[in-house]
Amino acid sequence: MAPPPRKRRRVDGGGGNGGNYPLVATPNDGVLPVDLLNAVLLRLPARPACRLRAVCRPWRAVLSDPRFAAAHAARHPDPHLVVAACDRLDAGGIELVDVYLVGASGDVAKRVPAGRCDTDAVSSARDGVALLVGNDRRLRVLDAAASAAVSLVPDGEHHPINCSFTLGRAASSSGEHKVLRIGTVVHGEPQVCAVLTLAVAGGRGQNARWREAPSPLLVVRTRRGDVAVAGGVAYFLLRRAYLADWIAAFDLEAEQWRPALVGGPPLAAWRPTRPDRPRVTLAELGGSLVVAIDDHRAATLDLWFLLAAGDGEQHWSKQYTVTMPYHRRPWRCDGESAEPVVVLDDGRIVFWVWAGGGVMRVYDPITGGHTDVATAARCAHVGVYTGNLLSLVSE
Repeated sequence: MAPPPRKRRRVDGGGGNGGNYPLVATPNDGVLPVDLLNAVLLRLPARPACRLRAVCRPWRAVLSDPRFAAAHAARHPDPHLVVAACDRLDAGGIELVDVYLVGASGDVAKRVPAGRCDTDAVSSARDGVALLVGNDRRLRVLDAAASAAVSLVPDGEHHPINCSFTLGRAASSSGEHKVLRIGTVVHGEPQVCAVLTLAVAGGRGQNARWREAPSPLLVVRTRRGDVAVAGGVAYFLLRRAYLADWIAAFDLEAEQWRPALVGGPPLAAWRPTRPDRPRVTLAELGGSLVVAIDDHRAATLDLWFLLAAGDGEQHWSKQYTVTMPYHRRPWRCDGESAEPVVVLDDGRIVFWVWAGGGVMRVYDPITGGHTDVATAARCAHVGVYTGNLLSLVSE
């Protein structure tokens, strides 16, 4: 006798679209009605939910359903941080880099070993693709969907030490990942640039080849905080930041430097000629270029957003002023700074505070309070992952 056909139910886990999806009803030993079971599972974070796949086959079927994963992502929209950290050694005492996906509450959703890397040359894109430089100066690409291995970019080049790498996505519909390589200045020579396209989503980049790119009109800085990628454009602080326009822009789609420099926020906002002038860094928040001005003497960290007006003209708008705990001290540790990483749906801002290692700090602009949710003994880079986390977490 053939079994009766399975019924499809529309399960609403609450919270609007986060739980409204068709799902095949499965038996669950009569403990909970299937509607209630799915409503409960939708409320769990990704990592505990994935662990429950081991309870029984019906639960595994529900938690492995792509429609459930999509509904779970809609109910838990906050992105995760991609943190590349050095917190362990191999048998020879060499530092190893691990890439973590960390939630806004500080919970680690996934860890991917990355092996021996140059910690000063780690970059990451918004969708969780990390670019790492091995100790042999060869590039490695690590997707957050990877289980452990780091796929090598087969360009066959041992890149010199005086090169920097910036990873971003082009603004075209294809959204290709591209790497911009910039050779640092030697004896006044112009910076040498090249571009590489990565086949991250569809393969391992077997046909990846470096293409020459023009040099910037003026010398750009390439260390952490000097670079940000927003809207398919890589922005760099100029080495001569006292100029009226002190940000250079490289279009990743056209693979060309834009002829016009970008003027920063009003000069009065950060007074670059002061002996104790504030620290200026670049970031990307919500798709916009952000200039962070950290004035220790004024005890403020101002976030200026580059916004487009109705006529297409761009202008700077100061949207946040933050006070960090280190502002309350008359001194500051060497290298201590706060990097804005992402704005959550509820308006809170996630910062990564660099001080030796790193602290993940969630700031509430309404109350002015903050919460430290995670730390790393030695952190190399921080990025953002906005994809479907439930499908990435191992069982």
